[in-house]
Amino acid sequence: MLSIDFKKYTLSNGLDVILHQDHTLPIAAVNLWYHVGSKNEEAGRTGFAHLFEHIMFEGSQNHDTDFFEPLEKVGANINGSTTNDRTNYWTNVPANYLEMVLWLESDRMGFLLEALDQKRLDIQRDVVKNERRQSYENRPYGKSHLALESAVFPEPHLYSWPVIGSQEDLSAAELDDVKHFFRKYYSPNNASLTIAGDINIDETELLIERYFGSITPGPTLDRVDHMDSPLLGEVHLDMHDKVQLPRLSLVWPTGPMFGPDEPSLDLLASILGDGKSSRLHQKLVYEKQIARDVVVANHTREIAGEFIIQITGNPGQDLDEIQKIVDHELDEFKSRVPTERELGRSLNHFESANVRGLQRIGGFGGRADQLNLFNTFTGNPHGINSDIERYRSVSLGDITRAANGLGNNRVRMTVVPEKPVSAGPSGEVDRTLTPSARPTPSFSPSVPTRETLSNGLNLLHIKDSNLPLVSLRMVASSGTTSDPLESPGLSHFMATMLCEGTANLTGQQISEEMEFMGSHLISSASNEQSFIGAATLTQHWERALEILGDAALNASFPDDELERVRKERLVDLSRISDDSTIIAQLAARSLLYGANTPYGNPPFGTPTTISSFNRDHLDAQFSNIYQPNKSTLVAVGDISSTDLITKVSGIFGQWKTPESELSSTDAVIAEPAQPITKIYISDKPGAAQSVIRAGHLTIDRHHEDYYALNLLNYLFGGHFMARLNQNLRQDKGYSYGFHSSVDWTTGPSSLVAWGSVQTEVTKESVIEILKEFDDIHGSRPVGNEEFASARDGLLKGFAGQFETQDQLVSQICRALMFGLPDDYYTGLRTNYEALTVDDINRVARQHLKSDNLMLLVVGDREVIEPQLEKLGYPIVHVNHQGQEL
Repeated sequence: MLSIDFKKYTLSNGLDVILHQDHTLPIAAVNLWYHVGSKNEEAGRTGFAHLFEHIMFEGSQNHDTDFFEPLEKVGANINGSTTNDRTNYWTNVPANYLEMVLWLESDRMGFLLEALDQKRLDIQRDVVKNERRQSYENRPYGKSHLALESAVFPEPHLYSWPVIGSQEDLSAAELDDVKHFFRKYYSPNNASLTIAGDINIDETELLIERYFGSITPGPTLDRVDHMDSPLLGEVHLDMHDKVQLPRLSLVWPTGPMFGPDEPSLDLLASILGDGKSSRLHQKLVYEKQIARDVVVANHTREIAGEFIIQITGNPGQDLDEIQKIVDHELDEFKSRVPTERELGRSLNHFESANVRGLQRIGGFGGRADQLNLFNTFTGNPHGINSDIERYRSVSLGDITRAANGLGNNRVRMTVVPEKPVSAGPSGEVDRTLTPSARPTPSFSPSVPTRETLSNGLNLLHIKDSNLPLVSLRMVASSGTTSDPLESPGLSHFMATMLCEGTANLTGQQISEEMEFMGSHLISSASNEQSFIGAATLTQHWERALEILGDAALNASFPDDELERVRKERLVDLSRISDDSTIIAQLAARSLLYGANTPYGNPPFGTPTTISSFNRDHLDAQFSNIYQPNKSTLVAVGDISSTDLITKVSGIFGQWKTPESELSSTDAVIAEPAQPITKIYISDKPGAAQSVIRAGHLTIDRHHEDYYALNLLNYLFGGHFMARLNQNLRQDKGYSYGFHSSVDWTTGPSSLVAWGSVQTEVTKESVIEILKEFDDIHGSRPVGNEEFASARDGLLKGFAGQFETQDQLVSQICRALMFGLPDDYYTGLRTNYEALTVDDINRVARQHLKSDNLMLLVVGDREVIEPQLEKLGYPIVHVNHQGQEL
């Protein structure tokens, strides 16, 4: 059994401390949990816990500015989250900057209120309101999630209001109310601090005492450890939403986290709805084909839980028919135990998930986070090692008893489409001094070994024995841009079908066997690559590779599966109009590259093209893309090169390159003319936010200015402290987050600023976006300090990109896509260190355009167009595909 070593102790002020040492990467993870969530709020004062998650990043007495500012300069990753029961904050930082994080974290624990004023409260309140709009009000089915909580846990239950709170309560929050909430809950005796990674235990203990030891504890808190839902009988809720597909949700209130029924209910949920071989997926999605997707989960929290079955039906589907099938399957459980194989499959899934969660030191769900979870809710971090035993002890009879225990108290919610609309040392620490960094630890990414089979297939391998896991990916050097121009979506559709049947195994057999091993098999296509990959425990790697190989060599595209997947894809395409973000992504792609071009065409296809594809089309594209001399097998994990080469040779050694290659589309295109900035409006009536994309085409990945432009984008919109986000979120409160990115390709790449803003300030947001594009090569060029901070932040966070096996595989595949050498990442630092501030400003002048932007706004045209007309730019109306109306 895997064992994560740790040391736990408690400071004199009540702060729990957990330390875990791992020197694999030069990274330290600082993870702090406060035992406070939305259930600790009061009626009329909801959303305070989540609001504080934001306020805690705004500065404290001895660091009276943004929490992100010093940390992003040194390459740290920072985030936080709030639930009903706890609030957590985490920072992954180069290990030599650990003391800085502890200084910052302790200062906001002990001295936040000295820096909190009305202005900061007002700005973060607006940011949270925009988060609510983005996460619920402007998201398909989002409002139904808010309604479900209060129905499953009626008042006076402490889960009866949403974590994010109500707009009315947020607006009514006074500064004194907020400060009172902080004094009560944000104290060392209500917190658990875990530090994990490349640390020295003795030195870290001294630092913790130095920075946290003198903080005054808060009041003793009374806790509710269990609270049953007052729900009686079955409650029916019916809603209409701007969606294409109907959805049925059945939700039962259940017991709390770590309660006696939790493992049985988790396994019941897995048997019912986890994976393609689960009962409800088989019955509803595969056999009857009346549902698009199935989600079953046992969501436990500290004082209560809920068992959720959520079925999204196909267009026009009667939800009553779906409910009858669900109820029948539940009745089957109540009268007949599941099979041993079903239980084995679910147990393997939980064990695999448990091991995979241990790959990361920090971040959400990483080791530091899990140690804090078990400590906060059970008082014993050892659960990170022992909790899986609760699941191994579950019997078939336990699962049947759990199914019977669901009872008759439940909420039935239906969401149906609206009618169509147009579209330290002892003594006092000087907290005013920022701690200096310790010596920089060395880091060089592992370089894969390379072998080439006689047929041209390349094999790249990195041995990683930290955990008993293996990740495999067969990657081909063509993707969706190889689609014939008249057939967009062909490569992606073909990739989706690779796991649906071979000459040796049916799609159902593939799903059932992989899921029984707790393994995953996925296939997809991006612009310039296609892949099929497997992730598995080491004990199953050989069989997982055999199945991957069978799919890569012998995909058969059976007609019955093709028709089923076609139907699913058509349903998915019909749902695009539900989501403003997806509309913006696809429309911006078309507007930037031009319609009917390799990069401008929709990668998932259109209803017309998806309806036209047959088995011959898929087989031809499969043969064109997957060829040994155009493919590379990437393997990272706990296996030897000798064993891997032997196995790969046995599976792929006879794979032959076709004598004549099929033609493919030339994906190199000329940049379309965009002589002036234009505003494109795609109408989404009633939208709570406007989704904005502002950008243009730029240089390709092999251009000599790649490194300079990549760094420029980082300081422009690539991280929290970047210019765009500081303006639209931190200064104005217009957005929950506004960013920029470059989608690098071998042809012209796209540079796009993107985010969602409150509808009422759409015009003002566009003004600020255009201002940022102008200022960076005009009135406010990049200065030496901004340049150095951005470069340091980019480089010092480098090691964090190689933490998990999936990250390693993805980095290797990215280098393959651009034809970079196997040791490319070992020299990356040198390329960035050679840059100067003059390089960045030159590149800003040459490659960051402000006078010919494509500016797309997806939102309520009736509200936003009168605003945008005042800006004086040409306005063009486009549909959801970016085509001019």
